Amino acid sequence: MHHAATAAAATVPGEATRRYLAALRDRGPLTIDRSTAPTRHKRYPGAPRIVLPWPTSPDRTGLSAVGELLRELLGVARLIWFHQVDDTGRPVGGPPVLLLGRPAPSGGALYPIEAYLAVGGPETAGLYHYDPVHHLLERVRDGDHRAALAGIPDVAPAVRPDVVLVLSAVFWRSMFKYGDLGYRLVCQETGVLLAQALAVGERLGMTGEIRLRFADPRLDRLLGLDGRREGALAVLVLELPDGPVRPGRPVDPGDPPPAVPESTPAPRRMPPGGAAAALHEATRNAAPPTREVPGATSPGGAPAAREATEFALPPAPAVRLADGVPYRASPPVGFRPVPLAADTLAAVLAAAAGPYPSDLARDAPATELYLLALRVGGLRPGAYRYDRERRVLCRVAGESAVAGVLGGRLLPNTRIALPGAAAALIPAGDPLAGVPRHGDRWYRMQQIETGLLLQRATLAAAALGLTARIHSDGANETTDRVLGLAGTSRRSLSFLCIGTPRAGGPALARPIPAGPRKGGGHPQITYGRQC
Repeated sequence: MHHAATAAAATVPGEATRRYLAALRDRGPLTIDRSTAPTRHKRYPGAPRIVLPWPTSPDRTGLSAVGELLRELLGVARLIWFHQVDDTGRPVGGPPVLLLGRPAPSGGALYPIEAYLAVGGPETAGLYHYDPVHHLLERVRDGDHRAALAGIPDVAPAVRPDVVLVLSAVFWRSMFKYGDLGYRLVCQETGVLLAQALAVGERLGMTGEIRLRFADPRLDRLLGLDGRREGALAVLVLELPDGPVRPGRPVDPGDPPPAVPESTPAPRRMPPGGAAAALHEATRNAAPPTREVPGATSPGGAPAAREATEFALPPAPAVRLADGVPYRASPPVGFRPVPLAADTLAAVLAAAAGPYPSDLARDAPATELYLLALRVGGLRPGAYRYDRERRVLCRVAGESAVAGVLGGRLLPNTRIALPGAAAALIPAGDPLAGVPRHGDRWYRMQQIETGLLLQRATLAAAALGLTARIHSDGANETTDRVLGLAGTSRRSLSFLCIGTPRAGGPALARPIPAGPRKGGGHPQITYGRQC
């Protein structure tokens, strides 16, 4: 009876989102059973393989360019020398450890996102899975699937794209540790990787567009995914700098799922009956309703009524986001308390809030940006709303804002990081605003945009010599009260601390050096624990 009532409620647009938000609000301590943790990558052991150049190739065209893009997204590309510390930054003793890391941040270093690629060409046409550990492509289906994948979004591209990249989530990789919160984290991480892909792709001469509106069941079937253990969350269509790829053998979208089996044991599915599983099912089948949903407003929401003081930001220096990719690292024990120049802040905010190519471009932004200023040159400490059109900061709270946020429910590492940071960037939005048009899928779209703007801010900060780290626990009801969001339909969605990296610290990250193995490809590396 309970499951029937839940299923019926989930068919009402917005109800699955409301239930999920309530579950996150009321969640208690989690018991983590690490024996259920899945591997942090998957493989198709019996699939034909294409070994990609490591780390780069002078010929940045075709699959060489695609390989470099994938390596900068998900590749095991960093060595991290790490002295172990606890959540307060204190050494726990023992020898340092050598970890393997990836270019983009991941909640808990769990890496729940997988990448699939559809390419053409008479010899290479196929649907591939990217193996990040061995830096190669595994062909899971023959034939040219680009048109089939690109035709799934509502608005198909005018021409067949050179490459179609699909990002999927293995949900249990995050949910075994974070429970229902893991679903929010994988959606945000998808946005992080989309921002990374656009930045790296621009450096490689690629152009792309993000697609978030597509028929999940059909796309999952093309990829051979069940949609509940692993499901597609985003599509990125790409044009390569060397022009169109010659088409391969076209395929019927009704072809059966891939015959090549993936590695075992398979991860668990999302717990049935849970709030995250119900929300994901609603997003998979969401169709825009024809009536308004109570409580829904415009995506950005109205500005806070108590805004009074405005601060006009200086002109922002030009920043190429890809320049921040090699230097991005999440500081494990906070920041040096060094002031941030106002023009540097302007560049970070402009990068975060700028337009991006997407099938959501016709909609109002799904998020708005708030800033907690601690030490910014010429700017009084306090909380501000960023007006992305005029590029000004509107003051919403005074100097007590930082103390107010610190009075909320924060983890120990956030309490260490925030006082030393120069500023904190806080995306906010109404999780029900887009339901009238997008159904419950709006939640997923909004969280993906949140991750995208956070990563753009992070890359801009890294390119300018700063560092940044996401502290998801900073988005809470106390922060909402400080920002003036309490009592409105909007809420904080995440929390990014930005500042100057410590001169010394417990971690040192370096790229894995080139060293071609016999037969080409990447150097021979023994892969252990990843970070």
